[in-house]
Amino acid sequence: MGRYAVVLPIDPLEVGGSFPVSSWPLHVTVVEPFETDHGTAWVSDLIGPVLHGRRSIRATAFDRAMFGRRRDVPVTLVRDDGPLGAMRTRLLDALRDADVDVARARPDYRPHVTDTAHGSVPPGRSIRFAQVALVDLRPPEGRAMRSVAAVWSLDG
Repeated sequence: MGRYAVVLPIDPLEVGGSFPVSSWPLHVTVVEPFETDHGTAWVSDLIGPVLHGRRSIRATAFDRAMFGRRRDVPVTLVRDDGPLGAMRTRLLDALRDADVDVARARPDYRPHVTDTAHGSVPPGRSIRFAQVALVDLRPPEGRAMRSVAAVWSLDG
């Protein structure tokens, strides 16, 4: 069974690239982890048309917060004028329509960038998201790794 997430990386990622779980690149998660019996190609074929023709998303980092069950995960909240939420809705609808369980999708979704080993995003920073990435959360490299399964450019 495959497990994936859809993210907007701040810096471009490359298909086949990988990174340790402990060292995610800075990103905004658009679709939380989901599982499917289908492989990467199937998921990519499902998501690709939803993203076709989409333009880059401009957003602003606006506030710091603490996330996680114990409120111990530092993040920076991100605000845009609607395209990010619209993309999320379209992706979740496409996954649901294909009978993919997206039960982990939070109804109280708040776009944010989690602080990582790569740093953090300071409030006030303008961000341009120019790429969407499908991340394999169960890659052949093992449980401690993540790999970039597919990317789509947001250039319209």
